[in-house]
Amino acid sequence: MMSTANIDLALATRLERLTGEDAACCVPEYQDLARKVGASSRFPQALRRARALADPHRLLAVALLKRRKELCACEIQAATGLTHATVSHHMGILVKAGIVRSRRQGKWMYYQLSGSAEVGVP
Repeated sequence: MMSTANIDLALATRLERLTGEDAACCVPEYQDLARKVGASSRFPQALRRARALADPHRLLAVALLKRRKELCACEIQAATGLTHATVSHHMGILVKAGIVRSRRQGKWMYYQLSGSAEVGVP
């Protein structure tokens, strides 16, 4: 069994049962893989998207846009019961995450889903 300097004994035992090999062989491989994934150029954007959708109000706004294709900020405000400022804040996060596109028409701000944002949205 590998030294528990890098991982705890219970984890080493589980890994050895799973792989049938000494845990020392696979832990560095898993850690290297995690470093590569975390350093990927696509990881920060994926993390922003996940964080943006983790808020129930933002997920609701995205689900509404999935059904209506385009809504102005006041329509989202009416549907969610949030203040105009809060809707603007939430929609800004969704725009920055690349989930929603916005367009201004006069004083009105309109929102719609961007490309693949519909995947996994209720």
